[in-house]
Amino acid sequence: MKTISKQKRRGDISKRPAKTGTSVAAKASGSLSRRLRSILVPIDFSPDSTEALKYAAMLAGQMGAKLILLNVVQPMTGPDFVYFPLVMENDKAMASSERELERIPASQGVDSSLIDRFVVRYGVPFQEITAAAKSLKADLIVISTRGYTGLKHVLLGSTAERVVRHAGCPVLVVRAQTGQKR
Repeated sequence: MKTISKQKRRGDISKRPAKTGTSVAAKASGSLSRRLRSILVPIDFSPDSTEALKYAAMLAGQMGAKLILLNVVQPMTGPDFVYFPLVMENDKAMASSERELERIPASQGVDSSLIDRFVVRYGVPFQEITAAAKSLKADLIVISTRGYTGLKHVLLGSTAERVVRHAGCPVLVVRAQTGQKR
């Protein structure tokens, strides 16, 4: 009776051709760069959101993508106008937000060639961010988190957390710098 060694059953390893081609990470990176054309960056003018912008700009530069900067103006109501938004004040706030949004890239050292457009929307932030990502066909959302924990998180909620749950595209959350006072 003839026995076959384990080496023979598996095939002679030394005669197998060496595996060539790209690694899984390289394949993922290659397919990502083909898909990543538009990055939506919600900006609330906080230091944390400008850090997210810098991160998104670095990604856009490496991937050949463009940035869409978005600011969401939340409805303002006064104590005497609980059911009636202050329309005039909201219009002024939106115009002011648009001017400020256009200044942000230069103030943060972000190359203007990476910016595709500036968008100001009115409404509930997480809803407007996810709706904008869909309507503008964003491939990725890069958003900051303020890093609230405990009771502050419960009371204030997390826009980033809600965006992650409701977005139709991938979301990259840039964590707030530790050591900053909240």
